[in-house]
Amino acid sequence: MPERFRVHNVVNGDVTGTVVQAGEVVVRTGRPAPRQLPASPSRFVGRTSDLAGLAGSPGVHAVVGIGGVGKTWLAVHWAHANRHRFPDGQLFVDLRGFSPDQPMAPAVAVRGFLDALNAFDVPPDPHAQVALYRSLTADKRLLVVLDNAADAAQVEPLLPGGSSCTVLVTSRRQLTSLVTRWGTLQLRLGPLDDAESRDLLVARLGAVRVDADPEAVRRIVRHCAGLPLALAIVASRGQTSPGTPLARIADELGQFDDEDPSNSVPAVLSWSLRGLSDAQSRVLGLLAAAPGPDIGPAAVGSLTGSTSELPALERLCLLERKADGRYRMHDLVRAQVRVEDVEAVRRVVDHYLHTAHAADRCLQPHGSPAPLPPMSRGCRPEAPAAVDAALAWFDAEHQCLLAAVDTAAEHGWHDVVRHLARTLTTYHHRRDQADADIRTWSLTLHERTRNPALVTSHRRLGEASARAHRYSEALAHLREARVLAEQLGDVHQLSHVHRALAWALGRQDEDAEALRHAQENLRLSRELHDTVSEAHALNAVAWFTARLGDLGRARAFGEAALAAQPNPEGEASCRETLGYVEFRAHRPDRSIEHYKRALVLRRAHGYLRHVANTLERMVAPLRELGRDEEAEALSREAEELFTRLRR
Repeated sequence: MPERFRVHNVVNGDVTGTVVQAGEVVVRTGRPAPRQLPASPSRFVGRTSDLAGLAGSPGVHAVVGIGGVGKTWLAVHWAHANRHRFPDGQLFVDLRGFSPDQPMAPAVAVRGFLDALNAFDVPPDPHAQVALYRSLTADKRLLVVLDNAADAAQVEPLLPGGSSCTVLVTSRRQLTSLVTRWGTLQLRLGPLDDAESRDLLVARLGAVRVDADPEAVRRIVRHCAGLPLALAIVASRGQTSPGTPLARIADELGQFDDEDPSNSVPAVLSWSLRGLSDAQSRVLGLLAAAPGPDIGPAAVGSLTGSTSELPALERLCLLERKADGRYRMHDLVRAQVRVEDVEAVRRVVDHYLHTAHAADRCLQPHGSPAPLPPMSRGCRPEAPAAVDAALAWFDAEHQCLLAAVDTAAEHGWHDVVRHLARTLTTYHHRRDQADADIRTWSLTLHERTRNPALVTSHRRLGEASARAHRYSEALAHLREARVLAEQLGDVHQLSHVHRALAWALGRQDEDAEALRHAQENLRLSRELHDTVSEAHALNAVAWFTARLGDLGRARAFGEAALAAQPNPEGEASCRETLGYVEFRAHRPDRSIEHYKRALVLRRAHGYLRHVANTLERMVAPLRELGRDEEAEALSREAEELFTRLRR
């Protein structure tokens, strides 16, 4: 019989449940509905018949057409005009199906939608996440915009459940299987007609200037072939050069004339790029080569040495500045202007690495920092100074960081790949992104010789796989790490591997075997005189001993671990172990005292998931003492924190 999950709706602390599918998931109602649409186009013109026929009823609707024809422009305009029809919110994702970089994996988009829908304790399996997404959307009046889809396979996991949602898909390809399998209504978007093209020029250049030379306008419209992107680029050049006659612009465009409408954007781009200064051309080409779907101003500084050219490129419609201050460019622009400059790419990758290292030190200040590869000359990394700032930076840059790992791997910068994986591990743990951790550490397995770095890679992959509940893979990597460490005679690595094996086995309730590995971790830590590792090992031995029911010995190990802990984070873990021991020993008052101290330390450390977990663990001993009101308050606070984590 398949495992099932219960979805709880929590309103003002009252919980009701309905059974759906696999696992235990909580969603909180009363939260703001997701509002993920990009800004509404400010100069939208025409498309009256297309708008009238678009998404008149719930279901899946696709807008297909050549690049630059205005598919996203149309979809976002329609979505804003019809927001009132979707009281449960609007989801939006750019699937980057035709970007020079890799298209977005459907699993990444699904996870983002689950976060937006305020689901937490999300199951790690991607198929279970899709099932949860469909369960959460089954009865909602929700709009889902899937922009720039590569193909139907990328779209299908993102289709919501039930029949009350509306989905808008944009793509350059005919999505035939969506029509066949899902009854998708498909709109083939053609170019603007001449009147609409002229209206777009009027909206950008003003009626006086357009009316002054109708023949030049006619030629510009013909050269742009009704493609809004081409018209926008031409109009932007006219706006930035108000003294240039439109006839001169039309003459210049004539040198790039092509009868094929699909070549109009490249032709207009070639014309537009010819008018750039050398500095502007260089910056644009470097931005196109930068890893990731967009880029922040600080990273631009490391990449190009200056941000002074960005406003001009934005005015020319070659670059778009988003509401959050980050920059992106249309993939047609990116493909045409991209330049190969390995030194510049290394600078921006180093920017991500060194800033990630600084941010990781905020999240995990204890322990010795690992030495980094030398920083490229001209790289100017950021310096997040607090936990919240570090998390915000990681949140904003995560897709670029993953792309930077890929870029470093492609260039053979293996030390950078390894260090990026390391600096991302704590963040991935905090944000429950085990799959991303698996992806980054997998790229470090390039080593063919047995060395400590390869042991670390297998160990980290094992830990991440265990967090993703992929236990057979986890144990395979951890056992490989153990064999390698034994062959190398690396006692330090072997100690860490035993600790990881204990943790992974404990997640499967294999407490007896986990205890044996924790004891071996303890023995090796003492042999190495590694007091920090010894304190962690003592706590692990205490935990598994308590799980096996020997509470007296568990208490002794736990108190020894507490006395040996050198930092507040370790003390909090020991307090939680002792809180568990005392609760099992029917001493709820002592249990609560340990949990209270742990909670103070967890709050000071700022790791919200640990705070939420500690709050949850306090509920049972409080209830045992009859302090139900206090227990309920802590339970609600834990749920609030889990919701915040998912957002």
